[in-house]
Amino acid sequence: MTTPKRIQYARPAIKRAVNKLLETAGRANWDGEDALAVAPETVRLAERLADLFPGSVEPPDVSASPHGEIDFDWVASKNVMLTLCVCPSGEIAFAGLFNGSEIHGEEPWATADPLPRAVETCFDMLRESAISETGERENPA
Repeated sequence: MTTPKRIQYARPAIKRAVNKLLETAGRANWDGEDALAVAPETVRLAERLADLFPGSVEPPDVSASPHGEIDFDWVASKNVMLTLCVCPSGEIAFAGLFNGSEIHGEEPWATADPLPRAVETCFDMLRESAISETGERENPA
């Protein structure tokens, strides 16, 4: 399990990965299949979102989608996973599988706002599902 301090140390690496997307996916057709470019504004939103990740989750994988979105993916197992998509419109889309329970949706979000409650719920479910699968409790460091 990740301790709150570990995610703090991972945040700079997460933000570097987000910024690197401007190089790799910052132009139209970056994938050779008409993908939309990741815009600098979307990068700023994704950086702000990374600042709000709870310390109780592992650092995510970061990628660009063909829709100009930035995706954060957590895969704890084949039964426990979460994807958050930072949309160019400023919304956060989410989809998760938590030991048989599925959740998905979109929430409006402005960078000055806290995480939408639905996104907080996704993190709660990710943490609890990973604990129930592994039997590990978080080490409060």
